Order: sequence, then structure tokens, then C-alpha cells
Amino acid sequence: MTDPPAPVVPPAHRAPRGLRRLCRIEMLLFLREPAAVFFTLVFPMAMLLFLGVAYGTESSDGVRYIDEYVAHIVVTIAVNLGVLGVAINIAECRASGVLRRYRLAPVPMWWFWLSQVVVGLLMFALATGALLAVVAASYGVLLASPAQFALAVLVGLAFTFATGVLLGSLDLPARSVQIIGTGLFFVLFLGSGAAIPRDSFPGWLQALTAVNPMTPVIDAAVDAYLGRPMAAELPELALVLVAAGVIVRIARTKSTWEGTR
Repeated sequence: MTDPPAPVVPPAHRAPRGLRRLCRIEMLLFLREPAAVFFTLVFPMAMLLFLGVAYGTESSDGVRYIDEYVAHIVVTIAVNLGVLGVAINIAECRASGVLRRYRLAPVPMWWFWLSQVVVGLLMFALATGALLAVVAASYGVLLASPAQFALAVLVGLAFTFATGVLLGSLDLPARSVQIIGTGLFFVLFLGSGAAIPRDSFPGWLQALTAVNPMTPVIDAAVDAYLGRPMAAELPELALVLVAAGVIVRIARTKSTWEGTR
């Protein structure tokens, strides 16, 4: 008996170029979606300007409202791109047959997932950069601990993008993924204190929302932005990062090129 033929894979020296090309295509497709661009770039800016005009110069305990809310909006962008953007795009690619075409191409499946994450990170960097530029021009950027702030945000990105990949990998219709993703977005958004500070929640709701994975991300990002120590949030951030790793492993077992629906 002869050995079965080896699977066709792209040459190693061509892999980076092919992956870059795939990321470029995914970026162009993202920019052609008006709703995606609006909720990534325009909506966070509108929230910031609206709340900044209303409450930006008010202060509590010597902290301006706008300084605390900037960190909230940055984390909100991460939740939106991961839970909604990545999940819905993967589900729509499966429903439209794009993933079936990738199956016929000599590329590994993880290229597609990685391209979603790369495009999401690029859009996150663009949206956050534009947001901080507007804040700097209007109110002045505080950002007392940039490295700690970046750490908190990257943990949030890891969790939300892992969740988006898992949700998009489930064998569900695109509309179902959109509905579930929207519900999950509001749970993570509202329950973490990104919209309303958790200090104003009743005691039972504070205890319930303490288990929200985005709660320590929000708290750590605010502390880092204001220059407070975030050592208290580090163990919780580590748990969020572990949860992201578990979600990625689950997503790998659930990922298929095409669904049955």
C-alpha cells in the first residue's frame, strides 16, 4: 500500500504574504459595512462628546467625569468589536459560503480566525486613537499609567475577541448569532459599569455584576488612566485571561468551515 498524499499547504515563505493579503481583504470588507464603521468609530465619539458636554467638567473627589468615562468608552469599543463585530462577521461568512471557499484553498483555518482578530485590533487602535485625539483637543488626556492601561485593555480585548470567535464558530444562523451577540454585549456593557457606575447599583446588583468579566477590566482601566494602583484587580485580570484561553480552546473544537443550517 502506498502512503496517502500529503495535504496541500502553502509554502512557508509565502505564508506571511498570503496572510497579509487575507487581512487586507477582510479590512476592506469591514470598511464597506456602514453599520460596522459607525458603531466602531462614530458612535463612541458621539457618546464621548454628548456626555462630555453635559458632565465633562464636573468633578467628584477631585476627578473629572470625562477622565473616568474615557476608560469606559475604550473598553466598550473592545466589547463591541469582539462580541459583535467578530462574531457576526464569522457567522455571515459561513452563511454566505465564504468559509466553503476557504476550505478549497490551500490555507489553514486559523488564518481566517487570525485575520478577524488582526482587523479588529487595527480598528480598535484607529477608534481609540481618534477618541484620545478628540479628548486631548477638548479636555486634555490624563492617562497617568499608559502601560498599566494598555495591560487592562489588552486583557479585555483577549476575552471579548475570544468570545466573538466562539460565538461565530457555533453552528447557528447568522441572525441568531447577531441576537445572542447583542444580548451578550449589553450584559457585558451594562453589567460592568461602563454605562452606569456600579457604585450607584443596589447592593445585590453590585454583588451580581462583580462576576462580570468586564468589571475588573473597567476598574483596572479607570485606575490606570487616573494613576491609581491597580494591584487589587490583577488577580481578577489573570482569571479573565485564563477564561479567554479556555474559550479559545473550546472555539477550536467548535469551528467548522460550514454549518448545517
